[in-house]
Amino acid sequence: MKKAKERIYKLLFFSPRLTGWIAFAFSLALALFFTFAGYQLRLASERELVTFKLNEFENLLTDALNDGVSAAKTLGFIAQYQRGVEEDFQNIGQQLLSSNPHVDVLQLLDSGRIVAVYPLSGNETVIGYDVLKDPKTKKEVEEAILRNEVYFSGPLQLKQGGNAIVGRYPLFKDQKFAGISAVIIYFNDLLRTASLDRQQESPFWVQLSKVNPNSGLLENFLPEEHSERFNGFKAEVFLGIGNWTLSLQLKKSTAIPRLILHGFMSLIGSALFGFLMWNFARQPSLLMKKLKEKTEEILLANERFELASQATSDAIWDWNLLTNEKYRSSQFSVIFGYGQDELERQKQFRVDLIHPEDQDYVQSKLQEALSGSSNRWEIEFRGRKADQSYAYVREKGFIIRDSEGKAVRMIGATQDITKQKTDKLNLIQANQQLSNANEELKIFASLASHDLREPLRMISSFMSLLEKNYGPDLDDKAKRYISYAMDGAKRLTVMINDLLEYSKVGFESSATEFIDTRELVEKVIQLKSNLIRESEAEIRVGELPVIKGVKTPLQLVFQNLIGNALKYRNPDVKPEIVISGKDLEHFWEFSVEDNGIGIDGDYLEHIFGILKRLHPKEKYPGTGMGLATCRKIVSQHGGKIWAESTIGLGSKFLFTIKKT
Repeated sequence: MKKAKERIYKLLFFSPRLTGWIAFAFSLALALFFTFAGYQLRLASERELVTFKLNEFENLLTDALNDGVSAAKTLGFIAQYQRGVEEDFQNIGQQLLSSNPHVDVLQLLDSGRIVAVYPLSGNETVIGYDVLKDPKTKKEVEEAILRNEVYFSGPLQLKQGGNAIVGRYPLFKDQKFAGISAVIIYFNDLLRTASLDRQQESPFWVQLSKVNPNSGLLENFLPEEHSERFNGFKAEVFLGIGNWTLSLQLKKSTAIPRLILHGFMSLIGSALFGFLMWNFARQPSLLMKKLKEKTEEILLANERFELASQATSDAIWDWNLLTNEKYRSSQFSVIFGYGQDELERQKQFRVDLIHPEDQDYVQSKLQEALSGSSNRWEIEFRGRKADQSYAYVREKGFIIRDSEGKAVRMIGATQDITKQKTDKLNLIQANQQLSNANEELKIFASLASHDLREPLRMISSFMSLLEKNYGPDLDDKAKRYISYAMDGAKRLTVMINDLLEYSKVGFESSATEFIDTRELVEKVIQLKSNLIRESEAEIRVGELPVIKGVKTPLQLVFQNLIGNALKYRNPDVKPEIVISGKDLEHFWEFSVEDNGIGIDGDYLEHIFGILKRLHPKEKYPGTGMGLATCRKIVSQHGGKIWAESTIGLGSKFLFTIKKT
């Protein structure tokens, strides 16, 4: 063994060129191995990423197509077995779309001619359009009739505008073709849901392909610009329900560039390592020089330690466990108020100055740390100061052990954390009190609302029984009294429900997300579409920003403000509502302006109170909770809400949301 060591030593120090080449070859081989392994891992990771994203979009598209199948078949069933479908198409369409959220438009065709559409707004131009006479759609329709199943076409450019998937379900009466029930799914909405709508900015490129039944050629439904430059992994799946091929490709693979870069770096690093080994073997005297430099660095570090111990607010200490000698910096005097001489004499600091309630705990933890294997020591305790008060301190240390693992020395610092500890305890207590109060309030609101609703239900039930069983024996005045009582019970039930919802409105910071407020407003307008259509209101939506907040409560704010603008309209003027937003320095500001009946200036603050109303309930129904809820939601988002109004000319409600 000794001779082998001597040979190795001679090989290293008496053949430096060979030593350098061996080191270079070994390190290069090892580096190239790990580089290639990393390349394989990156390729596998990219494949998994593309496959996952493809499966995710495939599932979304499949869900949408399943909704389309369900809606088309249900509409076909209704059309075959129910009369007056065209007259009641709006109600039927509204119900089907609400239960199949991915479907955007429903159509009913008599033979090949479109006779009914829902929603009608924006789709008027397709009424009367015959899909069997249009060569662009004829073969797709004939395919659906041949299959006698829901068959999807597209995405294609709609006659009324937009890019969509169309599903058609043939209808037969007495085994003869009688018409089609059709569904339309906007393809861009699916891309937006999967975050694939902005393909120029996305790392992925999605494509939906299909063989055109007219030309027999494979057509891509999405633009193919720049796709020839993509070099990332591509995955695809076939969708038989519409004869589509759905593909997803990673635009740019980072595996090959990284392989080249890492290979080049490996070559450079290995050459440098070989040179260093050659230089080391050529100059063994450098070891002695390095040793001398390290010794000087240690001396310099000791000097820095001395200076640092004088500058820091922590008390630095050094404890030789073999001799029980202790060094304490002068900061101990600042923390505990004892003179340096007294500290030097106080050899039993841990026993004499630690709070009696903490002594056993500190000593047991100390013995556990010293007898264990860890090199770290940390604990908090109370130490008695010179004025007999106690300070909370945090002590951190490093344990030095000998070759057998026995602790021989401890070096560390003691920090005064009295203020932080007191503040933390006070904060915990305050938070607990607030949490308890909030929880009790929610429980009380829930129980109170339940207890109040039960007798109201009894009043309504018994009043209904009274009217039903004794109606013929009661005069008109008695019947009117019964009607008043039942109406009051209903209004009180609505008020209790609104108060309960108001008490539940909360702000969860973990639920914040980026929100396109224009999409949010358009969703509210869609929800209010019946009321907007009935009142013939004109709604203009200006530029609205993307903000960060909690989506559902903010939607409720717009819903209440737009709903109020429609409710309190001037009967002699066509309603006009303008919704806009602007960017302030620290806030987003939004406004909802109308030309309604207006509000007296003396009541502009009053209207935001709980259960505050300015008009009789017979004329304008409601509980007066809407604006109070809006104020609570806006306040939770760090903003404020106010109103500007003129009687007879209209009102303008403004609110701000703090930027985060």
